[in-house]
Amino acid sequence: MASEKDVYTITRKIQLLVDGNKEEINRVYKYIRDGMYSQNRAYNYLISAIYSAKVSGKTNEEINDIKKRGKRDFKKDNPKWSLYNEDFNFQTGLRTPSSIGQKVCQDLDKSQADGLYKGKVSLPNRKLDAPLIIQGQTFSFYHGYATDEELFDNIYTVADLNIYMKFANGIHFKLVFGNPHRSHELRSVFYNIFKGIYKPCGSSIQFKGKKIILNLTLQMPVIKKELDENIVVGVDLGAAIPAMCSLNTNNYVRLSIGDRDTFIGQRTKIQAQRKRLAKGLKNTRGGHGRKKKLKPLDRYTGYEKHWVESANHSFSKQIVDFALKHNAKYINIEDLTGVTTDNKFLHRNWSYFQLQQYITYKAKKYGIIVRKVKAAYTSQTCSCCGYCDSGNRPKDERGQAYFKCLKCGVELNADFNGSQNIARSTEFVDDKPKRIDINKRKAS
Repeated sequence: MASEKDVYTITRKIQLLVDGNKEEINRVYKYIRDGMYSQNRAYNYLISAIYSAKVSGKTNEEINDIKKRGKRDFKKDNPKWSLYNEDFNFQTGLRTPSSIGQKVCQDLDKSQADGLYKGKVSLPNRKLDAPLIIQGQTFSFYHGYATDEELFDNIYTVADLNIYMKFANGIHFKLVFGNPHRSHELRSVFYNIFKGIYKPCGSSIQFKGKKIILNLTLQMPVIKKELDENIVVGVDLGAAIPAMCSLNTNNYVRLSIGDRDTFIGQRTKIQAQRKRLAKGLKNTRGGHGRKKKLKPLDRYTGYEKHWVESANHSFSKQIVDFALKHNAKYINIEDLTGVTTDNKFLHRNWSYFQLQQYITYKAKKYGIIVRKVKAAYTSQTCSCCGYCDSGNRPKDERGQAYFKCLKCGVELNADFNGSQNIARSTEFVDDKPKRIDINKRKAS
């Protein structure tokens, strides 16, 4: 069995068509909708029960008993076996209690680390139409070709591929790939699934309008690279430059990625177009045709989101490529938890956290380890002599900050100086959720 270091996970979306007549289509849609309702209702019930038990001072043994019963289905002959009663009508073949039990524990751990019991975040909950969680054992893929070789001959060229998904309760779906050129990456994923290289695992199903969408999670092998344990890339996420990269072993090699004016300029342009459109639609009332009239507004909202995602995908790829080029085993990034900026315009339009997430999962593909370091004073400390002073960041005649050390006199690009400090930093931040015993905290 492969260890966590040898694999990483990705998620891909693909449309599903029910394989059957109209009666079967209605059955499947009802099955999924009812499954979503019962699953999400049970999720909210379980997470509230655990939270209430912790806040009211229940013992760890009592809390663990709630968690255990929250992962079990209802039994008529033993009502105490499960946390749920007969009103929770879980769908056949989905193992819903087990799925939501795991999901609740994961979400509570994360919320705890984010400050749930300090009032910083609210208790997680799921809408009743949130995606249906499906375990890896409840579905599998197969094809309608005579041999695997015939499938592989057609997989990159034929638009309507005969690839199917077998699901719980006797349900079968046909997968929709569409244009071979546009879906090349998705087809490559399924090529590797049938080759046995990628392994499908716990995923989810949702509705997008009337379409059924599979959010497919895959386990993929790490691409082995010869990386040097002594080489670290430092990434400074700045206001003027989205990302500045440098090495802990070299004072000259650097990579400047992106441009503030281009990034924010394009994003604010989209926001202005959406605002003008919203102003023109402000008198749109309820009634027939309202949803259709508001569609252009929804498109602009989605367009902005996708544009930012594309930009961050591009930035993160360049950062990982820089690390690979220099055989770096580690990428150091700043821990931005709780960090704010006085520039509200910049804070609203930047997407630091998403960029860091993309760096992390792209780096994992090659076995590169991403570490978070403390962000404090990295911009004020001289990377040459180590002297720290807020006066090291003067402003030039254009009002833009640069770096000039008051002690040794060295002048550097401010973002490059910050990235050097980040690359050499050993003040690592543990990003894993920590379990907190509130009973002990209350006693202290």
